[in-house]
Amino acid sequence: MRIGLVAKGLLIKDDMDLELVLMCKDKPTETLLNTVKDNLPIQIQKLTEEKYEVEQCVDEASIIIRNTKEPTLTLKVILTSPLIRDELEKKDGEKVAMKDPPDLLDRQKCLDALASLRHAKWFQARANGLKSCVIVLRILRDLCNRVPTWAPLKGWPLELICEKSIGTCNRPLGAGEALRRVMECLASGILLPGGPGLHDPCERDPTDALSYMTIQQKEDITHSAQHALRLSAFGQIYKVLEMDPLPSSKPFQKYSWSVTDKEGAGSSALKRPFEDGLGDDKDPNKKMKRNLRKILDSKAIDLMNALMRLNQIRPGLQYKLLSQSGPVHAPVFTMSVDVDGTTYEASGPSKKTAKLHVAVKVLQAMGYPTGFDADIECMSSDEKSDNEGKNETVSSNSSNNTGNSTTETSSTLEVRTQGPILTASGKNPVMELNEKRRGLKYELISETGGSHDKRFVMEVEVDGQKFRGAGPNKKVAKASAALAALEKLFSGPNAANNKKKKIIPQAKGVVNTAVSAAVQAVRGRGRGTLTRGAFVGATAAPGYIAPGYGAPYGYSTAAPAYGGFFIDSPYCQPLSVAPFIIHLGPQDFFSDF
Repeated sequence: MRIGLVAKGLLIKDDMDLELVLMCKDKPTETLLNTVKDNLPIQIQKLTEEKYEVEQCVDEASIIIRNTKEPTLTLKVILTSPLIRDELEKKDGEKVAMKDPPDLLDRQKCLDALASLRHAKWFQARANGLKSCVIVLRILRDLCNRVPTWAPLKGWPLELICEKSIGTCNRPLGAGEALRRVMECLASGILLPGGPGLHDPCERDPTDALSYMTIQQKEDITHSAQHALRLSAFGQIYKVLEMDPLPSSKPFQKYSWSVTDKEGAGSSALKRPFEDGLGDDKDPNKKMKRNLRKILDSKAIDLMNALMRLNQIRPGLQYKLLSQSGPVHAPVFTMSVDVDGTTYEASGPSKKTAKLHVAVKVLQAMGYPTGFDADIECMSSDEKSDNEGKNETVSSNSSNNTGNSTTETSSTLEVRTQGPILTASGKNPVMELNEKRRGLKYELISETGGSHDKRFVMEVEVDGQKFRGAGPNKKVAKASAALAALEKLFSGPNAANNKKKKIIPQAKGVVNTAVSAAVQAVRGRGRGTLTRGAFVGATAAPGYIAPGYGAPYGYSTAAPAYGGFFIDSPYCQPLSVAPFIIHLGPQDFFSDF
């Protein structure tokens, strides 16, 4: 069976040593080792004409095979048996049925071979599926070969650290992020004494995979990882990898410094020569900044010209703020202006943008050619850039459990294009739906996309129907789902049928009369009063109830047989009168308070 670098796929340049494990039915002995060593050359000749050297190493419990050509490849075949481990796991009082042969191979070497086999299977199951894990391991293996400080970490402990560091992240990592995460794990002091250590998952008993390392070696590796992490933070990871730095995309410009003598002065000064703007053309970064500044300046001038031109044509116009809707972080302003008896309105994410929209509308209505439409759209998109990505919704994702998809009305589309997701009344859909149906639960159905382009789908169930909404974050997805529910259930002909109704349970006899009287008292304006005709008497027997429930001293009339609850204090007003019976006495109507 393959073990080591071959089985794990961690081979890098100059790796010439391969390993295999030969599982034996019985405990491996020197006799078996000699038999395998004698038969291998015969079997190799049947497969290939190349010459190989076969040697046995009793101390290592293995057979070494080398080729005679360059480069020299070495294959190490280790003999072992599962009986060796089973024997160690037996209890102390249990007797061993068979005695060990006298020429038994080294027991520890056989146990190490079994452990290597378990490590290979664990790595294939846990680490091979992690993105960038194998790449980072190859980089760190090369680091262990080049830097003596990292040499003690080479092998199984390094594989465990990489798997734990990368596997605990909640998203796939690129090679650079994964390498930095492993360095952060080592730099945090996980190897130092008093730390969590490194548990070996392939052993039944609790085993520290770093037990063979000294304290000094652990401190050196931690210090080296901190230094490598510092270099990575300053963009000098190539020093850790011992590579040449990548060429910069921006060309480096050298200035020729010259000594110029000034007239009438014996001193000299070093100055950068004046290139008359040639440097901007040579440097693409400066050229891009200069062009961007010109574009922004031209946009500002054009946008100001819309208001200035309208002010020149009709001076003294008064702009009025009609309304402000939307949340605090994303308001929507509506401005208006009256020109020749005609009122023009426009909205925008700010008062300035709304005034510009109004000015453009007036100029277009008056027949003047305008070229400000594109510029205004650019400015409004710049001001709403933080909100546009959050307010994109897909109407096809809003569907109920019967498969009927909802369609967006023109008013909803108009509100969405202005920025935040709002209803026709200017409220947040989640808030308005909560006013109509309380206690709704929003569930996350799916989450797709990378870290920079997330897509969430939320679902809410209202009156047995399920509605979904999508968005770049959970907040927008919830708003989309709530908006779909409002459009389906509470708009048009469905609005009257789905209004929330207060159901008062009906009772019989004296209870019904008492409940009706209490409801009338609570529904009245100000303090509720009852006439003597509305007073309801009920036969009551003396009894004890808990203090604080209308009886200041704990002694009052007992509750009637039907489970009514008596409140004798006029200052105690229950929140819901339906499940209670309010017992009012004469002192409640004639007391001076």
